[in-house]
Amino acid sequence: MTRWSGSDPRRSIAMPLSPQPKHSDYLSAQEAIRLLEVRPQTLYAYVSRGWIRKLRQAGRKDRLYLREDVERVRARSQARSGHGAVAASAMHWGEPIIPTTITQITPEGPRYRGRLAVQLARDGVSFEAVAELLWSGFLYEDRSRWPVIPLPAEVRRLIQSTNELRSSDQLFEILAFVTLKLGISRGGVAERVRSGRPADAARQIIQVLVGCFASLSSHRRFLPMRNGQSIVEGLLRSLGVALTAENREAMEAMLVLFADHELSPGAFAARVAASTGATLHSCISCALCTSSGVQVGRIFGQVEDFLAGAPSKAVLLRRAQNYQDRGSAVPGFVHPFYPKGDPRGRFLLDLAKRRARQSRQLEAIYGFVDDAQEKLGIYPRHEIAAVALAIAMDIPPHSAGAVFMLARTAGWVAHVMEQRLSQGLLRPRAKFVEA
Repeated sequence: MTRWSGSDPRRSIAMPLSPQPKHSDYLSAQEAIRLLEVRPQTLYAYVSRGWIRKLRQAGRKDRLYLREDVERVRARSQARSGHGAVAASAMHWGEPIIPTTITQITPEGPRYRGRLAVQLARDGVSFEAVAELLWSGFLYEDRSRWPVIPLPAEVRRLIQSTNELRSSDQLFEILAFVTLKLGISRGGVAERVRSGRPADAARQIIQVLVGCFASLSSHRRFLPMRNGQSIVEGLLRSLGVALTAENREAMEAMLVLFADHELSPGAFAARVAASTGATLHSCISCALCTSSGVQVGRIFGQVEDFLAGAPSKAVLLRRAQNYQDRGSAVPGFVHPFYPKGDPRGRFLLDLAKRRARQSRQLEAIYGFVDDAQEKLGIYPRHEIAAVALAIAMDIPPHSAGAVFMLARTAGWVAHVMEQRLSQGLLRPRAKFVEA
């Protein structure tokens, strides 16, 4: 939630509201030891092995320990007691339970079908080529542009009707709504499931979603893609951003780096829907809705609020310290898979720093990220890097999270395709407990 002053959101200052967590994101040493039921020496051994991360507090000797790391170690310990506990721990950053050939998570970042995402971005591979790689396993670098698939008139009218909504806050739900309507326009459920051409439907979904982004810009209406446009070109046009080489490179990198990342909540939701025999459009809508919450898609907005209006890195560092003092994680920092920082985030921050024009706000963000690592022991995630790059590109506020969702659509399609090859129904069992 943000308090805005003034009428122009581009010029307004957002004052981040104090988070009210249900429980602390961090634990003291005594709390971690009590939760794990171990001796202090065992906790320190877990830290030395990299299983549990500790965070420094400015001006204090005592350390904080990341709750989700402690919970994960505790779950794995309990999992030794039987298959039920293993399954339970797997549902929250636990043991892998679904085999996939799509994306592998490594210390260098995700690998799509064996190819490092950061390297694909560094080589300038297009988002379209990466999407086709995820879907087929082959990298066709010459296929950088898809032919634009005509949009049914009834779908266009429905999209235009959403312009009256508060698009900046409701875009995620609008994207899901439009995807469902687009699917309905393509015929009956049985026909679409059996068509055997999900890639064609996937390309159209992505193209239509690109046009929906125009509601965030001064266009304030649906802006369909033109023949011959790439996804990046259509997206920049929809957002009202100049088609410069720097902006093309930055947007392409974000789309490529965010295209997939193992079994995220959205990917899991898409696979569950696919296992029931749902259409591709229903699966993608399910993934969009699942990813629309404050812990996934809307965390980008929290990062924007945290960074807004800060004149210096010192102000941001004090804000971060205040978050930690309240037991809350700093928005945009500490990724469970990347203890020393998200490689995707590092790449995007480097892109932002290399741009010709730098503002005082961006300089404050870069300095704060460095100080947060050195003084607080926390490392940046992909969200804060994407927001910094969005600020550098001068794209409309609240766009970074939506760009993330658009990119992730490519990965969701791949997961739906893979899940359809399995005959099993994904249905976790529930364990009843007394209230």
